[in-house]
Amino acid sequence: MDSVFYKVIFKAIEDVENVNLMMSFKNLNLINPIAIPSEFINKLRDLSEELENVIHFQNIEEVLIIGNFVPRYKHNYYLINLFENVNGKKQGYLIGNVNKLGDIIIGVWPFNRQLLEVTPDVIINSFKEMIESPNNYRKICIISQ
Repeated sequence: MDSVFYKVIFKAIEDVENVNLMMSFKNLNLINPIAIPSEFINKLRDLSEELENVIHFQNIEEVLIIGNFVPRYKHNYYLINLFENVNGKKQGYLIGNVNKLGDIIIGVWPFNRQLLEVTPDVIINSFKEMIESPNNYRKICIISQ
């Protein structure tokens, strides 16, 4: 199977004319999608109002699929969850919202990460830890469309 990536294009900043930032996520093509309970994202957004190390903002302009791949689902909108633990390890998830399924993980970053490590339990536990122990992270960021 060809390598498939999602290229996320962020809106340009006014100070930097015509320069859009981009980030790529490796496709997580699973038979059974990993659903993220909506309360996880809502709790992280709430924490962003209380804690300096948790931030939420809107800045996704477009998400492109790079590679020979036809997605199984049409995504209503996208979210990104980026986080850095106190040891400096940075990770992230690209989340797509699908009717009747809710928010599902569709991509991982960094994309050289072992995809065998990306299991539903690992992902759900990482979200739970971010919510229950946000001080175990230098930064937690939710970027929405």
